[in-house]
Amino acid sequence: MLQVNQVSTGYGEIQIVWDVSLEISEGEFVALVGANGAGKSSLIKTIAGILPCWSGDITFEGQKVGNLPVPKVITLGIALVPEGRRLFPYMTVLENLEMGAYTETSKQKMADNLAWVYDLFPRLKERAKQLAGTLSGGEQQMVTIGRALMSKPKFLMMDEPSLGLAPLVVDNVFETAKKLREQGVTILLVEQNVRKSLEIAQRGYVLEHGRIVMSGDSQSLIEDENIRKAYLGI
Repeated sequence: MLQVNQVSTGYGEIQIVWDVSLEISEGEFVALVGANGAGKSSLIKTIAGILPCWSGDITFEGQKVGNLPVPKVITLGIALVPEGRRLFPYMTVLENLEMGAYTETSKQKMADNLAWVYDLFPRLKERAKQLAGTLSGGEQQMVTIGRALMSKPKFLMMDEPSLGLAPLVVDNVFETAKKLREQGVTILLVEQNVRKSLEIAQRGYVLEHGRIVMSGDSQSLIEDENIRKAYLGI
């Protein structure tokens, strides 16, 4: 479904990602893990069209998407759950969700997609008229994920969804990700929580200093001595 081939990117004149290649098949749940500052967020922002692709190719379902405008990328079926939630705090839960359905296709299917989001997150239906800024951190993360789902994506990228959340809430977020995969959504999960990510993903890529240094099935990565020492504290 997604092929990233020798992609480099950065901010201004500062290069962050160096010749990264990865691929994700339809229906897969893949984790992209690494320390803070490794370039994980920069890479998925490049896939989403937020950052320019300096070199290399990004292909989604056979179509080159590197440097396409963000609305076009979303229309093709790619969505991003951003790090830090980035909600509109003085708008209601419903209004925030509706902001995720601004393409023509998603506008036409807004009622169906909203029902899908409410089925995943019943609490959001209860809080529909509440201002997003008054929600708990876990509820805000639900809104953030729900907003991305309002475009009914085929491929969902989640950027640090566990950041700043209590352990129980983190478990709920990861359970939701697993449920989405079971419903046919292909997922790329970006996380500093290496153990939790690899426990629920099928495969993983390890990013260090903007470069892929290791990849493989999740269990092999968990058992790798270097991964255990560097990321799992074992």
